[in-house]
Amino acid sequence: MSFRKLLGGFLVAALVVPAIAQEVEVKNDSVVNGSTAAIQAGFVSGESAAAWLTSPCNGNIIAVSVYWGSLFFNTPPSLEDSIPVFAAGTFPNPGQQLLLLEGPVMTDGFLNVFYYTDQGSTNPISIPISASQTFVVSFKFDSTPNVFFGPSVVTDTNGCQAGKNAIRLTNGQWVNSCSFGVSGDFMIRAIVDCQA
Repeated sequence: MSFRKLLGGFLVAALVVPAIAQEVEVKNDSVVNGSTAAIQAGFVSGESAAAWLTSPCNGNIIAVSVYWGSLFFNTPPSLEDSIPVFAAGTFPNPGQQLLLLEGPVMTDGFLNVFYYTDQGSTNPISIPISASQTFVVSFKFDSTPNVFFGPSVVTDTNGCQAGKNAIRLTNGQWVNSCSFGVSGDFMIRAIVDCQA
């Protein structure tokens, strides 16, 4: 067998190998294991916290996540209103709704990750996204958190980034959370399944 034929065989084999996707967590916050986070317990029923996120690649949003925490990490699971995903819009107002995950059950002391829009895990999240495309993940409260103990959404503790975090008030108005007194970035994230 000549070298040319052998090389041709390798090239053909390389062309038929399937592309491998990679799941990438997209976030604005700087919270990592062991770092400090602040409970944002000033919300009331019907308000929302939202993070503007930017996809690092072409692919699909396949999951959303929200850290839910209290002072003592001892509250029972909480049924909340929803986690909508929006197009970017014009900050602080998100654009059209791309997905609605209703009735998320939140577990205290954990980054609650949702891959499905239903409790039966039959409808997977899959939102096409392009590299550098911005989108919004929002968390809407069903109940008012205890103002001292939570549980509630949390933020990092090293400053609020401009144009990355917003709050929806009960009257439907969106406001920049930084100018509203929130001192960090919401720990609201997404997972993008990047195409190889």
